[in-house]
Amino acid sequence: MSVTGSWKLTMNTPFGVQTPLLEITQENSAFDGTLSGNSGLNPLEEVSVDGAQINFKTKVTTPMGSFPVSFSASVDGDVMKGVYQTMLGATEFAGERIIPRA
Repeated sequence: MSVTGSWKLTMNTPFGVQTPLLEITQENSAFDGTLSGNSGLNPLEEVSVDGAQINFKTKVTTPMGSFPVSFSASVDGDVMKGVYQTMLGATEFAGERIIPRA
């Protein structure tokens, strides 16, 4: 199953539960995307995909400033599970693919 598409993530953060939107696109063999939510629209960096495994980085803006965040996840159908890493440590997150209505 492809990692591309729109994903609603659920992340427990020091600022409460966040539900950002992850957009992953593919052009030829290159992957790109954005993470958007309370911190605004943040471009993905260093996106790598190996089968159902995806890794990427981004910077998010919080009340304490802008910080780098790295993500590592696996996709199984329309479910994404993984870990995001900040300067405060690693935390698990989950995601659900948003399926457009026909």
